[in-house]
Amino acid sequence: MLRVVVDGYRDPIYNMALDEAILRLRSSVGFDTLRVYMWRPSGVSIGRSQDFSALNLDCISRLGFTPVRRPTGGGALLHREGYEVTYSVVLSNQHPLYGLDVASSAVEIARGILGALSRLGIEPSISGSYVPSDAPLCYFRRGSSDVLIGGRKISGSAQYRIGDALLQHGTLLIDLNPDEWSCVIRGVDRESLLDRVTSLRTLEIEASLEEVVEAVVQGFIDVLGGEDYFYGSLRPEEYGLAEEIYRERLDEVLAALRSVEG
Repeated sequence: MLRVVVDGYRDPIYNMALDEAILRLRSSVGFDTLRVYMWRPSGVSIGRSQDFSALNLDCISRLGFTPVRRPTGGGALLHREGYEVTYSVVLSNQHPLYGLDVASSAVEIARGILGALSRLGIEPSISGSYVPSDAPLCYFRRGSSDVLIGGRKISGSAQYRIGDALLQHGTLLIDLNPDEWSCVIRGVDRESLLDRVTSLRTLEIEASLEEVVEAVVQGFIDVLGGEDYFYGSLRPEEYGLAEEIYRERLDEVLAALRSVEG
């Protein structure tokens, strides 16, 4: 059974705390979860193994954005308010996709974005292969689950597993401001970004935010749930654990920002 949570806008640190809480409590909750959400204020995330030095914290502070560490791997990302829809999928180790290796399961989960884009009138492709890279920007790395249009990336994702469940979360770019990306993430230049990354607005797809969210939800229901799904909300214990994780992540972020101020 798949629980579908359409979650709206949330603080960047709390968004990542919620994803991690849903993962850690999967066995006690008793069903898989698709969460679709946005960011307010805008966030700039780094992968679990990255350092905040990958970011230009001065620029992030000046723009009023919030830096945060993801529970998953990969490179840095700008999550611009109103410019992307983000999804997270948590599956138990009883789900057939958990039995696949990480790269293969990531591809199958990302087919939810392929379905969403098809509903919006776009015919995308999926990378299917991983290319090792230490590029600071996640969208400059090539993962097996990257969704491409004309060779340019419109959606990337990352996966993390614990003993009894997996978390995969990823983005779908609605719009793109290359100057902001090059400001907040070190080593990103405007022209390279435009050559390698695209968005719905770049492709002149004028769907409303509500239409994009609905397309994403239906795309993932087709891949993960079929007829076995319901629309629901998170449980009190998930919010409670997310609050604990939030406080830990907030301390890390504040320490990083103080180091810059110092």
